[in-house]
Amino acid sequence: MKRRLPIDSRLATALAVTLAIVVLYAFAVAGASRSVKSGLDDATTFSSAPAGYKVLYRYLDELGYGPRTLQQFEAMPETGTVLIATSQPLAKPVTAGEARVLASWVRGGGRAVFAGPFVMEFARALDASADMRFGQDVELRPIMPSAYVRGVTAVMPGSARLLPNDGRWAEILKDGNGSAMMVRSVGAGEVVWLADSYALSNDGIAKADNAQLAVLVAASRGPVYFDEYHHGFARGGGILERLGAGGQSALLVFAIGVALMLVAYGRRLGPTIGVAETPVARTSAYIDSLAGLYRKAGARREALQALADGLTRALIRRYGSPVMGRKRHPSAGVALERTQVLLGRESIAEEEFVQVAGMLARARREVEGING
Repeated sequence: MKRRLPIDSRLATALAVTLAIVVLYAFAVAGASRSVKSGLDDATTFSSAPAGYKVLYRYLDELGYGPRTLQQFEAMPETGTVLIATSQPLAKPVTAGEARVLASWVRGGGRAVFAGPFVMEFARALDASADMRFGQDVELRPIMPSAYVRGVTAVMPGSARLLPNDGRWAEILKDGNGSAMMVRSVGAGEVVWLADSYALSNDGIAKADNAQLAVLVAASRGPVYFDEYHHGFARGGGILERLGAGGQSALLVFAIGVALMLVAYGRRLGPTIGVAETPVARTSAYIDSLAGLYRKAGARREALQALADGLTRALIRRYGSPVMGRKRHPSAGVALERTQVLLGRESIAEEEFVQVAGMLARARREVEGING
């Protein structure tokens, strides 16, 4: 007959709870990783990576344009430009409602600047869509005059090209593969579309006249708002939406941890731990009798030393060190200092002995909380 290993139920419970927490933590980390992948290496003003827009944002700020970030889509700014740019699919997909909000704002007089091929939802809501293709990253010169290319002689726009679906687009930069930059009116507003985000990026803004083009396109009409909402930096919506996947996972782990704590509150693993015994402090009667014994024997120096040692031990036991004890009980410090003065003399008078011994005894009763 095989013997079964004894399994302690409390230990098994603890191991199961630990394993569950480890698994939940792994899910939380995975969710946080998905949430953090919010365009930090892409077209965001918070990124110093080659495809980021941190350089452009700071450049506009230094020039006095006061750029801002747009981190919610419940309400659009009163005036100005909304710049939506990315070199890869947006971290937060564009909803039909958000596209309609932007389209209504542009038709009412707002200005939208698109950069990159992944803004088609917004373009369709504005009835301003175009086809996309990729060619070569070559230097282009403006083919027609525009306020957006004033002082611009050559641009390195990237490899993406746009093919407009109607004749309402004004093509500013173009080659045989298509348009690199187009402009059109939509209602009372305007749309500027750069086929590629390279000219505005940290890596591309210093090439050719890209910096001049970036400033003219981004900040030619009122304040410019960089869309960070769709890169994952949301400040709108409900609380759970703002937390994102990582925050929601962390909140789930926290809730389960609280539940486990409440369940375990009334349970314990193993027997109770007994209360440590505290030595009984010496009473004032003992202190007085000890001092009297020394005094009768004429050993005043030994009596004072014994009382001082007892007070010092009481301070250490109560506060960890004589220094900390003296800070809490100044009378103890005074008594010990007076004691050292008397012990430094060749003889100790009866009156001085009685006075200092009383100070030591009263200080020790104070430290140990003894009344009487």
